[in-house]
Amino acid sequence: MSVFAPASPFADFIYRHFRAIHALKLGLALLIAVTINAIWSPPHFIWSMVTIVIIMMSLPQVGGAIEKSQQRAVGTCLGSAYGVMLVATLDSYWLIMGLLILGVTLICFISAGRYSYAYLVAGFTIIIVVGDANHDTSEALWRTANILLGCVIAILVSLFIFPIKAKQDWRSQLANAIDNMAKVLTQHLQAPANHDLDFRAELEAAMKAVLTQKKLFFSLEWESQTLKKHKVLLAELVNKQVRLITLLELLPLSRWQEADKEAYHQINKVAAELTAYLQRLSEFVAGKTATLPTLPNALEQELQHRLQLSLASSAPNSPPLANEVAQGFALTGYGWLIYQLAIAVEALYADIEIIEVAYRGQTVLHKTTKRA
Repeated sequence: MSVFAPASPFADFIYRHFRAIHALKLGLALLIAVTINAIWSPPHFIWSMVTIVIIMMSLPQVGGAIEKSQQRAVGTCLGSAYGVMLVATLDSYWLIMGLLILGVTLICFISAGRYSYAYLVAGFTIIIVVGDANHDTSEALWRTANILLGCVIAILVSLFIFPIKAKQDWRSQLANAIDNMAKVLTQHLQAPANHDLDFRAELEAAMKAVLTQKKLFFSLEWESQTLKKHKVLLAELVNKQVRLITLLELLPLSRWQEADKEAYHQINKVAAELTAYLQRLSEFVAGKTATLPTLPNALEQELQHRLQLSLASSAPNSPPLANEVAQGFALTGYGWLIYQLAIAVEALYADIEIIEVAYRGQTVLHKTTKRA
């Protein structure tokens, strides 16, 4: 099923109340851990509960829990193996501590990027395992076992108890960003020239939604093989939204002479179509409509032509030179911003279409046009 398909009532309920559901899931996972401890009472069982809280506290989505569980398990196993090797094979206190410091220093040097949390866990696991170099490896082994148990509990609860999907959050944030951009463009086009309307709240909300999309990338890779195959496209989609927001920030900054206001309104009449395209795209991404809306072929070229015609018609008695100046202005001034908006909207549509078609198991070819 497509990531943009209308959500089921159950999935919609989970997303709307995900904070409360996430808190209940964390409590349930801890209850499972406490019950196991009451029945079995393994040594150092507190590490299972610590692991559950660390994994589930800040990552409510299924993909995020799997990602962090994997990194914590790998980091724990590697750090524990290195620590046990030191205390089991070496007798010199200073040699053990020297190799401990060397290991943690190297981990600090190489820890970066996506797997930085695994490096962090490996580093403090080595320190906890080695301790004061008393050659007791039982604590290390029990701690490793308890952490792995905590990872398993966190993953199972995240997967099977009211699963909170990153896909739902991502599509919602994408829809919010597009919707806020459509609102800004609508308000601007309906306002008089040289208006002083403040769009910061809407643009900041759109940018916040875009940044949230970036934070969900790793979780999306665990939840959807289709999105994992298109992770580069997801990053490009974010960049294109940022470009749209930047263009929308520039539109209200334009200032017009009285003689040019007719041209301003003529351009806005043409640009109003972009608002409708953004609104329909937002509704599709949010799951309110079942099919992806279509754009006219070569939208930006058609819009460029209509911008030039509208500006030329605003001064029908002007000599040819004046018309040429007006047409030049259409692509270098305010009209140029609208033209760039059309290009950005078309690019946004194209990326979303690729994702939608990929979920249907089809291929799509996009023709590229040369732009002057």
